[in-house]
Parts: sequence; C-alpha cells; structure tokens
Amino acid sequence: MPGRWRIQTIRLQGVLVEACWRPMEGDVAGDFHDVIDLRDGRAAIVIGDVAGYGSEAAHRADDLLISLRRAFRTTHRPTDVLEQVDAWVAAEPGDLFATMACALVDPAKRVVHVASAGHPPIAVVQGGTASFLNRIADPPLGIAAERRQISYPLAGDGALFLYTDGLIERRGTPLDENLLRLLKIAATMNAETGGGEALARRATDIYGQPADDATVVSVRLRPQAELMRSGERATGRTGHEVKLRLYVDPRDLRSARTEAVARALERVVPPQMQIDIEVIDITAADGGLDTDGVMAVPTIVRVLPQPTIRVVGGIRSPSELARALHLPLDEEES
Repeated sequence: MPGRWRIQTIRLQGVLVEACWRPMEGDVAGDFHDVIDLRDGRAAIVIGDVAGYGSEAAHRADDLLISLRRAFRTTHRPTDVLEQVDAWVAAEPGDLFATMACALVDPAKRVVHVASAGHPPIAVVQGGTASFLNRIADPPLGIAAERRQISYPLAGDGALFLYTDGLIERRGTPLDENLLRLLKIAATMNAETGGGEALARRATDIYGQPADDATVVSVRLRPQAELMRSGERATGRTGHEVKLRLYVDPRDLRSARTEAVARALERVVPPQMQIDIEVIDITAADGGLDTDGVMAVPTIVRVLPQPTIRVVGGIRSPSELARALHLPLDEEES
C-alpha cells in the first residue's frame, strides 16, 4: 500500500530547501535525497532513484547515501562526487541501476553547479519563466563515463526543482509530454509562492497519484533580509542549546520509532550540545498543533536554535534526523 507524502524543510545560512516525497510501499523508498552543509556557505543538494521500490531498493539507497557522504569528504565538485559514486557502484556485487543529480549551490556568488548521472533534468524558475537546467544525457551510475558539469546564475527570485521520475512518469502518456507539463506548472511558481510540496501537489492534481516512489526537492536562495531577521550568523552553525517538540500518536508505531530515534540524537551530535525533547501526545494535546503547523504525526519541530525547522514522517536513524534538523554531527559519527 502506498505511503503518505512526507515534507521536510531545511534552512541553511543562505539556502532554503523543501523536500516532499512519497514511498510507493509503506515507509521505505528507493528514492533518496540529501542536503549537505559544506560549512563554507555553500550547500550540496542531491537527489537519486534506485530502480524498484520497497525494502530492497531502500537498502540500496541508504548504501548510496553513505557512499555519497564519503565522496563529499574529499571533494565538493559535483562531477568528482559522481565519479567516486560510480566507482563504488561498479564494485558492488549484483545489478544496481540508479540515477542521481547533484547541485552545488553558492549563495554568495548566486550560482549553481550541476552534474547528473542519467537523472531527469532540473527545472529552474526565474522571472516567471521555467526551463530545464541540465539536459545532459550522461549515463546512470556505475557506467564508466566522464561526467560533465554546467554552471548557471541564479536570480534573487529563482528556484530550483529536483525530482525523480516517479513524479512525472505515467503509463500511457509520453514522458516528453509530461516534462513539458511540469515546466508549465513550475512557471506559475517562484521562490515566494511555492516549494517542493506545492509542486508535488499540483503535479499529482494533473498527472494523478504516482505509480512509483516519488520525490521533489525545491531550492531557493534566502534573501539577506530574511537572514537578518532569523539572527543566523555567518558560519551557519547552530548553538549548543537545542529544544525539540515531538508530536506523536501513541497508537502509531512510527511515532514510537521516531521518539526512539530522537532520544538517541545525543549519541551522534557533539558532546557539548544540550538536547531538550518535549513529547506531545496529539490525542491529549490542548494546543500547539496550530502554532507549530502540525498536520501529521510523527512531526519533530526544532524550536531552538532559530529558525524553526519541521520534520514530518518517520526517520530511520539519529544521523538522518540530525541532518534533517541541521544539527552538526560529531566527527566520529560523520
């Protein structure tokens, strides 16, 4: 049975990322995405798709994310990262078919560098027009090839949309036709009026519900005035005090799992970080749901440090939760 749509918002020093995804089966998916704070003001946004769905595809996706993180420890260039992941895939036993797109966003220079391994093209929306950024037919992961990179300037109102083919592929409709429809949808949106959730909702209104895992990730540069209001510092690092609210339903197994993951956060963040978790039972809660924008459980809200971040849906590991909440990982864990 298809899972529910999940929503995740991540605010970095100069970048706002919103991810929306739906597993085709239960709580796990072959789709994957990651947001990597490079600590120099830049951010890498990665999206990928392992063929198939369910637990086997999800395990392969987790392995790819680990390989991806290792690659980013040695290089930040998208083409070099993809080539390292290529080598890992080629050395893995068995058949693994996967695609991936990597976008390196530099808010200071207002530019994005993109490389793709057989993934659907990234859509860029600027000034009310939408176009595809990387119409480069490089092969999927694991196939030896010289990866190519393109760079693209981003205007203040610009937004990027990365997605998997599950969002747009429908039986009986040509893929090129649905790609053009996606551009028309994206052109009605911009950095201020819609993100990943809005694009996913409008796309499914037109195409119908996906028949595969589906993911869409939006990226926009945060205006300087917004950064000043949020009180973020130039380093983009969080403070030592972390306050979380966890909204759960005691009848929901995913709520229990997510609470266990949240309780284990202290094992993966630096030891000087103090984490305070307030668990709220929505079946008995008198208030707070509207204030924190809670629409589904489990939901984790990072109250401190500001800005507020919401993570909706099940999280598989403390490290994954730390990244979603933009908390630094202990060097031994990262």
